[in-house]
Amino acid sequence: MTKIISENLFEQERSLFKIVQGYAKTYKLSFETVLELFTEQTQKAVNRDIDPDAEIVFVPDFENERIAMFNKNAQVVENDFEFDDLDQEKHTDVQRIIFITIDDAKKQTGEDHQVDDVVYSNLDFGILGEKTRVAIRSGFIQSLKLAEKQRVFDLYSQKVGEKLKAQVLSKNSKGSYNLKFEDGVSAFLPANKVNGRATLSPGSFIDVYLDNVNIESKLSICEVRLDSPKEVEDAAKNEIPEIANGDVLIVKIQRIPGVKSKIAVQANPEREIDYDIVSSLFGEGAKRILAISDKLNGERVDIIRYSDDVREYIKNALSPAKIIDVVESGRKYLAIAKEQDLMSAIGKRGINIELAAKLTGHKIEVISAEEAANRGIEFKDLPNYEKPLFNTHRTNKDSKSRANKFFKGINIDLTDFKEDIEKIMLQEAELAQEQKQAQEQKQAQEQKQAQEQKQAQANKNAQKNNSKKRQEKIELADIDNLFSEENLHIELENDEPDYDFVEDLNDIFDEEFIPEEEKEIQEVVESEQPKAKKAVKAYQKLKIELSDFKVDNDLANYGLDTNIDLDEFEDEWED
Repeated sequence: MTKIISENLFEQERSLFKIVQGYAKTYKLSFETVLELFTEQTQKAVNRDIDPDAEIVFVPDFENERIAMFNKNAQVVENDFEFDDLDQEKHTDVQRIIFITIDDAKKQTGEDHQVDDVVYSNLDFGILGEKTRVAIRSGFIQSLKLAEKQRVFDLYSQKVGEKLKAQVLSKNSKGSYNLKFEDGVSAFLPANKVNGRATLSPGSFIDVYLDNVNIESKLSICEVRLDSPKEVEDAAKNEIPEIANGDVLIVKIQRIPGVKSKIAVQANPEREIDYDIVSSLFGEGAKRILAISDKLNGERVDIIRYSDDVREYIKNALSPAKIIDVVESGRKYLAIAKEQDLMSAIGKRGINIELAAKLTGHKIEVISAEEAANRGIEFKDLPNYEKPLFNTHRTNKDSKSRANKFFKGINIDLTDFKEDIEKIMLQEAELAQEQKQAQEQKQAQEQKQAQEQKQAQANKNAQKNNSKKRQEKIELADIDNLFSEENLHIELENDEPDYDFVEDLNDIFDEEFIPEEEKEIQEVVESEQPKAKKAVKAYQKLKIELSDFKVDNDLANYGLDTNIDLDEFEDEWED
């Protein structure tokens, strides 16, 4: 009996070692952590179902790959203690976890013991009830998942805001996506954080930004996004060295993913720079800004000069529109522009003014200069938009030296000249980009139309060939019989021959003849069959008549057997 028990315990100890080792690898936890979780759940189940005073201990043996299992609070009892074992050859009574006989205690420890001594006793999982084993397993798996979440939280909570590589696993019904990082950790991409310009096909790898790590989440605790302003910042640093080396600082970024981004920048106040470094960001033809746009899948990008002056900052933020002045009005600011600049300031679907408001942190309203003048709002260049009560224009009668006096009295303000040039360059670059995209779309459309026309022509030719082939089959047997001797002796129904069939023959045997009004090939065949039979019959009748033809010698007697010149008939016809 002792031998059987020992063999069972040995197999259990080796099996437990493999289980702990496997779960540690699967959940990327240490062997000791997994064993500790298993110990806790076993302790809890045994205390609840068997012995509240039991203390379970697992001792790993890495050399022999086994884990010894004990209850260190087993009580020594007399050898004649009655256990309720259901099998005489195996221990099945759960009381053996609580009690151990004097002889068994000596075999296990090698020492003599007295009744009521507390000793280490081997724990046999085989005598645990089904309820207890299920409780241990369920609690162990739940603890593993919580431990894995804690590990992921500890690892990724330090990476919030960073760019990570992830693989697209699947798309959910509401537009969200399930992803997986390179280390196998799952991630969740909400539908409202997906960039519409991004291509997300299952199995593909994409760059995402870690947005949040929520350990309380029931699914993936890592939440990512594709619309992060950090993506714009990284693209700007990659393309503009002045931003990468810190000469130019990014103050704030506002973005509508896939549509447009605005980047507020300023020169680093801690560094001595003897030129306008912000203006240098635009480069030749704004190539560097366009490079940022390309990295963002065509998303438009505006570089905005930051200013501590709120009004000046708002004016810059509404770029590329040219703003005359910005006036504070209660809790908002009025951006005054010329009539032709209103649409540019507001932007398509209000995108430009929305981004400008978020960038500056102020509510903005764009109005025309004429409206501002009518509302009595004082702003820069107001006199140019006020309507005079009387016509004060006087005719200059002195025309002497008109060319020299042309610029007299005109004040030219070059303060915003440089900014205007920058905006014009940016507008031209954006226009070139839009024209390029429009040209590509046009070429794709033309290729598609050409392909459709080619296919339509091919279908038309195929239909025409089918029509010809069907016509050629019309009464082919009757045509072959035209020249048989039997058909040359048919009876004539009328004495007077009908020669109208000649036109019908032309229609039938002309391969190019296809009536325009006929829509279906089957109708053509059915409608032409009666005509064909009639033509065949008339042709046979004519052939018989020709066989009976005799030359009239009377014509020769009158000299009418020579060739007849028809030229004179043509002359008369022309006259």
